[in-house]
Amino acid sequence: MCGPTVMAWAAEEQKRALLPPLASGEEIWCQLFSEPAGGSDLAGLRTRATPADDGSGDWIVSGQKIWTSGAQHSQWGLLITRTDVDVPKHKGLTMFFLRMDCPGVEIRPIRQANGQSGFNEVYFTDVRIPDAQRLGAVGQGGRCRSPP
Repeated sequence: MCGPTVMAWAAEEQKRALLPPLASGEEIWCQLFSEPAGGSDLAGLRTRATPADDGSGDWIVSGQKIWTSGAQHSQWGLLITRTDVDVPKHKGLTMFFLRMDCPGVEIRPIRQANGQSGFNEVYFTDVRIPDAQRLGAVGQGGRCRSPP
């Protein structure tokens, strides 16, 4: 799902840079959607992205995702955040892509009964994401799961 989403919503320059290593398997991507309180219900999203107060146009992200498959092996992630709490909960969502080794990103494996840990919790503590890494319009992140 990450490749088609980037193909549909990223700028042309981003597509040229991101898609070849994704298609070749050189770089792995994960989806940062599910949250502890809401599972896969995007409407219950609590991870917040707020504009940085330094005028840079960047976003500051804080929150948690859970059940993220392969996060420990991923170089990139697609992240859905809440950017507006004053609209109905199915609105006000914005999607970004980010490097999984950004400062403030912490990946914790979830140990399963069989000893495996293919799933992860991912924590975001004041993670700075440039606005250029936003997919789609602010508040329209839920639409990024389908073609424009």
